[in-house]
Amino acid sequence: MSVSTSPEQARRLVDEFYAAWSLHQPERIDVIFTDDGVYEDIAGGQVRHGRSEIKDLLRANFTFAPDFQVRLESFAVAGDTATTEWVIEGTQAGPTQAGSMGELSATGRHFRLRGASILVFRAGRIAHVKDYYDMATFLRQLGVKIELPKP
Repeated sequence: MSVSTSPEQARRLVDEFYAAWSLHQPERIDVIFTDDGVYEDIAGGQVRHGRSEIKDLLRANFTFAPDFQVRLESFAVAGDTATTEWVIEGTQAGPTQAGSMGELSATGRHFRLRGASILVFRAGRIAHVKDYYDMATFLRQLGVKIELPKP
C-alpha cells in the first residue's frame, strides 16, 4: 500500500527542492527524493536517475552558473502530483550542455528564464520531476544564434 503525500508535505518538499538549488546544497536531495527518484529536463533532453545523478546535475549547474537562483512563482497540488511555475537566473560562468546543441562554452552572460515543473510524490518524498522551459529563449540569452528552418 502506498502512503499518500499530503498537500502540506508536498509544499514543504517543493520548498526544500528549490532551496537545494538556490542555496547550492545538493545534499538536500538525500532527504527529499525517493531512492529511485527521476529528474527530467525535457527541453535539455536529459534524464537523471537516482539521488546521486540528481545531485551531480545540481553540482554541474553550480559550475555552469555559480550565482544560480530559483524563485517559486506558483504552486498547485492535486493528489500525489504538484505543478510549479518558477523563474531561474544566473550568469553563465562555465560550460553547459544545451540539448542537441552540445556543450556551450562560458559566455559570462546573465540569463533569466521562466519555466514549469510537474512533480510526483510517493511516500512523502519526490519520486519524479519533469521541467519544461523554452530552450530557444535560454540560448538567445546566452548569445547563441537561433535560426528556424525555412518552410
